Amino acid sequence: MTSTVRTLALLAVLIAATASMAPPATAADPYRVGVTAAVTGGPAQTYIPMIEIFKAYIARVNAGGGVNGHPIQVLYEDDRAEPARAATNAKKLVEQDRVALLVNTSTSATFKPVIAVTREARTPLLFGGSVCPEEVFPPADPLLFCSTSFAALLDGDFAVRFIKEAGRGRLRLGLALMDIPIARVGINAAEAVARKLGIEVADKVAMPASVVDFSPFATKLKDGGATWVFAWSPWAWEIGPFEALLKLGWQGNYLLYAFQPLEATYARLNRENLYAMSGSALLSEGLPEHKAIQEVAQKAGVTRIDLEGWIAAVAVHEALKACGWPCPPDKLQSAMSNVSINVPGVKGGPIRWTRDNHFRTEQWYKVYRWDAANRRPVVAKDWTKVDVEAKLKELK
Repeated sequence: MTSTVRTLALLAVLIAATASMAPPATAADPYRVGVTAAVTGGPAQTYIPMIEIFKAYIARVNAGGGVNGHPIQVLYEDDRAEPARAATNAKKLVEQDRVALLVNTSTSATFKPVIAVTREARTPLLFGGSVCPEEVFPPADPLLFCSTSFAALLDGDFAVRFIKEAGRGRLRLGLALMDIPIARVGINAAEAVARKLGIEVADKVAMPASVVDFSPFATKLKDGGATWVFAWSPWAWEIGPFEALLKLGWQGNYLLYAFQPLEATYARLNRENLYAMSGSALLSEGLPEHKAIQEVAQKAGVTRIDLEGWIAAVAVHEALKACGWPCPPDKLQSAMSNVSINVPGVKGGPIRWTRDNHFRTEQWYKVYRWDAANRRPVVAKDWTKVDVEAKLKELK
């Protein structure tokens, strides 16, 4: 072998060795999304199911190749529903982790400090699982968006109109709420609509966050002669007065907002006078879309499904798709202001965000009641569409 040949052979070996030691090709850069959520502390049982199904949805997207060829990296921080912790989480996520989008899945007490942080950083903020704040309604804050189904003013209006439609004979309306600002907005709206429609208001009870025994509040509603009661609050303050009324022998009808524990509570109580309004179809309907969600949940080991978490994940997915790549916060904010989020079967219609409306252009409601003979929820009123902007003008 000549020296030239030996030199070429050695060079080939060196090139091959160098190639074998080279680092693998870098994976596609991820979309970075931050979440501050109440996953421990008192309200955690409300929010954990949302976060678990949110994670399962994002994992499925990533397993399918991500979005626009890029995975979604979600950074989770626990705020325990404490405003100071939520603010710290938000600052870390937007300033250190440089997320393009922040998601709030916590109580309304965390809203103000988190909003302040995201405004300063010019980072979009999605309320996914939390009640929608006033700032997402027209004219919307450019940076704030909401995928959650419930909304104080609209819910209060729809609830009372349904009671007027369903009620027979003389109506006397009782109102129940947890004594927090957002619940007061919903219940005060219901009270105003009731008076406008000529419905007598029997009593309105505001229950403190520390309440353990709901009996005194239920007694006030019963003694006030309420034939219907509407409650709009976190779950424990919705169902608590109803169970206390049952113990008092009350025979009226009760309407609340359908949060995740509803279906198990229906089966446990087996009472036909419990009605629930919802912005999402209950899993017990067994629709094909529900079965697909349940399959994803089962594969991820999720035992409790809160559809608000699923809807929030779909919203994140659609927003990132619309943004493209790269996706800095300003580009994402612009994309989110013109996006449609479709969750067929689960919702009565798409969630459409526009430049001035970051709640949705149309709100859809369905009402359920319990069928004791067949031991399952049934539809008391099918999907009903509300024009959001027209309704808000009417209420204000």
